[in-house]
Amino acid sequence: MNNILKIDTLNNQNFNENNLFNKFDVRYKPSSVFILIFESKNDNKVLFLKRSHNLEFHKGEVCFPGGSYEKNDEDLLATAFREVEEETGIKKEEIKLLTFLDQEITRTGFTIRPFIGLIRKEVQIKVDNKEIDEFFKLSINELRNNKNIRNYYHLVNSNLIKKDAYFCKDRLIWGATANILSQALAII
Repeated sequence: MNNILKIDTLNNQNFNENNLFNKFDVRYKPSSVFILIFESKNDNKVLFLKRSHNLEFHKGEVCFPGGSYEKNDEDLLATAFREVEEETGIKKEEIKLLTFLDQEITRTGFTIRPFIGLIRKEVQIKVDNKEIDEFFKLSINELRNNKNIRNYYHLVNSNLIKKDAYFCKDRLIWGATANILSQALAII
């Protein structure tokens, strides 16, 4: 059974209802990402990017395509579509929007609205080479495999917090990206 069919039914939400994506918490910088799932007969894959070491935040980390809200963006969904195209060359028309996830707040002061999108055909990916060094895809089955799930720990207000991390094909996915990935894997 195709995993994507489980979340197709979630797309009944009205994305514009209550101006959902323009309500920002002023304590954090608003941003959004796309978890892009490439549909395949054998195993669907998720697109990841590796951030450049020249950036101010999250240097060299694995992430989803996305970035910060800009004043010309209609909402955070528009931000996600714009950033995907800037970072990967994938156009809005090539993405079927499926749903969105709970916001994730980063240790560096960002709040991220994740969206899940489906790509059903072959697309050319061309990273921008300013913000992104490279891209890669990992299969959903690999990401779900317990051999590839690790624990990482960090301190929050003197409390030790345990979170999931993923280590697949010599790639480490941790922090906000891992938290968002865990949310996505719970519904796809």
